[in-house]
Amino acid sequence: MNPQTILEEYGLTRETTAQYIDAITRSNQTQTAEELQVSRDTINRYKNAFAEMNPEERLLLITTLTQNKLLDHATER
Repeated sequence: MNPQTILEEYGLTRETTAQYIDAITRSNQTQTAEELQVSRDTINRYKNAFAEMNPEERLLLITTLTQNKLLDHATER
């Protein structure tokens, strides 16, 4: 099981998923939609996809995408 396979299985994009994970932890769905410049329907679709995932899939996506974002920020400095 790898993150790309999970993303494809649930019809999610890597970039939007990473942004969703970051934004939804500090904002509600409406604010997240505004920040990501997508519709609330899109945010609801992401929420539902995460709810359908088993715990291992969810954890793998969250940790992998969060780690990648952290590494990107570290190399930008």
